[in-house]
Amino acid sequence: MMFHRLGCLRAWVLCSVVILPVVGVRQAAAQNQQTPQQQPSQQQQPPKPPNPFEAVPQSKEEEAPKPAQPPAQPAAPAAAAVVTRPGQPPQNVIEEIQFRGARRVRQDTLQSLIFSKKGDPLDEDTLHRDFMQLWNSQRFDDLRIEREPGKEGWIIRFVVVERPVVRTIKYDGNKSVSESDILDAFKEKKVGLVVESQYDPNKVQRARNVLLDLLAAHGHLSAKVDPQLRRVPPSSLELTFKIDEGPKVKVGEIDIVGNTAFSDKDVIRAMKNLHPFGIPHSILFESMFAKTYDPSKLDEDKSRVQVFYQDHGYFTARVTESMVTMRKTGGEGMHIPLFHPNKPGTAADVSITVEEGKLYHLNNITFTGVKFFRTPEALMTPLFQMAKGDVFSTVKLRKGLENMRKLYGDFGFIDFVAEPSFEPMADSGQMDMSLSVDEGHQFFVRRIDFSGNLTTRDKIIRRQLLIDEGQIFNNRLWELSILRLNQLGYFDPLKAEDAADIKRDTKTNTVDITLKVKERGKNAIQLNGGVSGIAGSFIGASYSTANFLGLGETLSLSSQLGTRLREVRFGFTEPYFLDHAVQAGFTLYIQRYDYNQAQEASILAGTNLISYYNSLGTQNLLNYIQNGYGGTVFVSYPLKRSFARLGLSYGYNISNLKTLTTAATNYFDYLDFEGVGGPNQLTGIRTSTVTPSYTYNSINNPINPSGGRSVYFALAFSGSELGGNVNTIQPTIDVKYFRPGLKKGHVIGMHLSARLLTGYGGKVAPPFSRYFMGGENDVRGFNIWTISPIVYLPSDVASIQVYNNDGSIRTQKGVPLTMTVPSYQVTFPGGDTNVVGNFEYRIPIVGPVTLAIFADAGLDKLLFPGQLKQNSGRIAQLNEEFPQAGFTGNAYIQPGSQKIRTSAGLELQVLMPVVNAPFRVYWAYNPTRFEGTLQAPIVADKSYFPNATTYNNAISSIGAVLPYSVERSAMFRFTVGRTF
Repeated sequence: MMFHRLGCLRAWVLCSVVILPVVGVRQAAAQNQQTPQQQPSQQQQPPKPPNPFEAVPQSKEEEAPKPAQPPAQPAAPAAAAVVTRPGQPPQNVIEEIQFRGARRVRQDTLQSLIFSKKGDPLDEDTLHRDFMQLWNSQRFDDLRIEREPGKEGWIIRFVVVERPVVRTIKYDGNKSVSESDILDAFKEKKVGLVVESQYDPNKVQRARNVLLDLLAAHGHLSAKVDPQLRRVPPSSLELTFKIDEGPKVKVGEIDIVGNTAFSDKDVIRAMKNLHPFGIPHSILFESMFAKTYDPSKLDEDKSRVQVFYQDHGYFTARVTESMVTMRKTGGEGMHIPLFHPNKPGTAADVSITVEEGKLYHLNNITFTGVKFFRTPEALMTPLFQMAKGDVFSTVKLRKGLENMRKLYGDFGFIDFVAEPSFEPMADSGQMDMSLSVDEGHQFFVRRIDFSGNLTTRDKIIRRQLLIDEGQIFNNRLWELSILRLNQLGYFDPLKAEDAADIKRDTKTNTVDITLKVKERGKNAIQLNGGVSGIAGSFIGASYSTANFLGLGETLSLSSQLGTRLREVRFGFTEPYFLDHAVQAGFTLYIQRYDYNQAQEASILAGTNLISYYNSLGTQNLLNYIQNGYGGTVFVSYPLKRSFARLGLSYGYNISNLKTLTTAATNYFDYLDFEGVGGPNQLTGIRTSTVTPSYTYNSINNPINPSGGRSVYFALAFSGSELGGNVNTIQPTIDVKYFRPGLKKGHVIGMHLSARLLTGYGGKVAPPFSRYFMGGENDVRGFNIWTISPIVYLPSDVASIQVYNNDGSIRTQKGVPLTMTVPSYQVTFPGGDTNVVGNFEYRIPIVGPVTLAIFADAGLDKLLFPGQLKQNSGRIAQLNEEFPQAGFTGNAYIQPGSQKIRTSAGLELQVLMPVVNAPFRVYWAYNPTRFEGTLQAPIVADKSYFPNATTYNNAISSIGAVLPYSVERSAMFRFTVGRTF
């Protein structure tokens, strides 16, 4: 029977050798007559499936004819047969396998797709399987098999026609959507049309439909998309989507029909998609800018309207119908740019009809399936915030179900499910609700493992977890544990719902938890520097690691070397001292500050005055070096299962001065603040401080927070009783708050800091302890530490030139005469009260890039001006020398120098993974700043001078009006780190 079928097949093949050459020639001629371009969107007749019985070419070099246009998707062949040339080889085996017509696909790749191999016996069924295997690879538009006798066996030849490849894809005419938006839409809808892919008309049609939907979502409802093909020899295509967007349709009037319980404005507010942009809940500006009309969003808004009614007790409310009317707009009437541009366009007026129904009140609630709680009815009010007789609100119901899920989760019922059912009584407006509960099993923790922590030790992670093996699996404690891990900053942000693989064993009611983490860079390296002809130069570097040796310890080292300031700091923190929940650490530092009066005056004036001041004599300048060193040790202890900690720190600081000029020696001998280290600070200021503190921190990430709050309160005491010579009290409070913004991913951040410094026991705060403000850490639009009260202190000037009546310089033995006169000297002592507030709205742009809209405000003030005065001995000496001056010792404060400073602007933040801190570029505008002139009070009496010429020259010197232009109107700066 088998031989009979093979014989028939061979006879059929021999007939086809004679008949089908004419068919093949006709098909080739028909294909060559087709146009080179054809729209895949048009209905086209699919070609016949490839015929394996096609005639054999007259020579080996002749190839199968190629189609002149991209064919439609061919149908699968019904069967494969072999075209055989006359003759019979010595053996019925395969001598050679050839592939003809394949340009892009490698020969060895094609060989790997088929079953037949060189030397195998020739088998018709195997060749058919080879044919189908090649055809199903979807690489070819046509395929046939040829067989001819060779020297020892059969030569098998697969003749293929490859499908064309799409070399380029262009989008011509798209204005409302970018090419990246189009590619994202293709990816989301899984179109599969990409460059270098084989041409598939079905994919082109799907891409066209996705483009139409995308344009409609952007308001172009009448858009047209025309895919066009251009052949690129030898076998490629150029695909161009010709796009005619048409006019954009905006949402016009929104009319609510059938509403009596709520106004149109209240219902329209629930329509988040179509509701116009504006200032929410305002009288005049709530609907300022119309949104683009998208038909697919109308159904969503209809559902939102129904949910709005149900949330307010109208349980049976529904939207019965909606109608959209298109109308032409613009071109006539008044033209107001931005608010009323009056351009011709199209508006979609939307009318929605609602059926409100009755207002329902809760009548009764029943629980079924509740076994863990004996009186489930008692849960109704605390969980659902509804009692019998209250308006039945579905929003309260949803929150109540979530609260109930969390409550059961706290007791290990992690598979808890609750299903509500309702029985509204339309006649009375009452609602009966039943809650069917499936508690599931109560699970205990059997094992906790960790994965992904290549450096961090397991115990570092385990000690942050608030649940342990053998305990009930508590959902709330698990979420708090994830928050504590995120606060460390060692890992990429974790989410409680997918941070772990939790495997349940219902036989033993236990769970195995595998916490999956991904470590982030633990090291932070920062470099900074600058150079100025006036301020000098500096270079700074810092290094810190937040997870030293994988043990959770923090090590930091920073230094700054410059012509003005040199400083080195070293710190170490152990989060679990001796494996107990006690955080301990220390900080050591040493610094040197070089003060040069000519240099500082040049910075203040904004111009180089160094040569001018040096011409007055270097011994008359206030030049000194301040050296300081010290350290701090601290410990803190967490309150049980809380984000609060109690801390205690002790610090010791020694500061002394080395004067470089005579004027500086006199200044610190006599012009010092009262009570600091005895009569002056040349003998050294020793500060011994104890600071108890309270900290609460629930911020979810130390580097890039999106939620939580932080409260820090400390009260620092410095006194001679502790071994120092400074008596101060310094309370400090610092509050931070983060929450999600208006859209997903947006973050609102707020910060408030307040500090106060005062002396006690007859002593005042030392100069270097007072507060200065300005810079990227508080009020961003001002230069660093330039905000300070401006104060004039009693002094004298010993270098006033004496003149003759004719204006010539008076000399004695050839040396110009000078005299000493009373004066006030300007100084910037810093404030004793400092308040700073910051606000940021952070908007993620792409990847690690974030745009922040910020506003800062700060106040640096002398709340206790009585503590800013000179030593009584020095005041008595000045009054004895200049009785007409009448010095009181009190400081004179420049009016306006203590006003509130504000900044607002934009900040671009780029979070760098290695630095673990954002690089920031910001521009700030300063609405309130101090601008004006500085003029010291004049106390020199005219009768004190020998003549009017000397008096006038002295007054022009000691009473000169100096312009103050340090605080600029705007600031552009690059920095590293966060303001808060």
